[in-house]
Amino acid sequence: MIKYSQLALITACTLLTGCVNQNTLAQKELKPVTNPCQKIDLLLKSYHNNFDGVKMTQVKSKSTRIWKAKYNLVGENCQIWTLGNAKLTYSCRVDAASKAQAENYYADAKKTTTQCLDENWKSSEQPRNNDAGTKIVFSNPSEEATISAHIVPSKTVFGEEWTVYYYIGASK
Repeated sequence: MIKYSQLALITACTLLTGCVNQNTLAQKELKPVTNPCQKIDLLLKSYHNNFDGVKMTQVKSKSTRIWKAKYNLVGENCQIWTLGNAKLTYSCRVDAASKAQAENYYADAKKTTTQCLDENWKSSEQPRNNDAGTKIVFSNPSEEATISAHIVPSKTVFGEEWTVYYYIGASK
């Protein structure tokens, strides 16, 4: 009985060490990128490889597969996720203290994305379907992935809250 316990403990430690080493290797594979245009370019290229070089640790979830992302374009907690067999999506969000601040975040996301993409990318801005928010979608006929930014209001007991989302993946 003691041998089985020791064997189980050794096996668990070995597996845990393997996971930690794998995450460390994934982080070392990509050079640090601080320029937003470099990040967008890297993420667009990574989309075709299921964001393999950008994924870090997997987050437990019952209905989706979620990983923490190595790079944060907006906010501090960007993720890569998928529902079922759909393609993976890179997703970021940032909560704003006010509508004006959210509008500034959204305007900055639009401006930066526009500056980072070449003339083959077109943008389309329209109201969101399920709320009073707005979204802009950048698409390129020769690119499977789209880029989008969303400004989303939500009613709360204390008034209205604002969130800006940023996606790279299937059309949003």
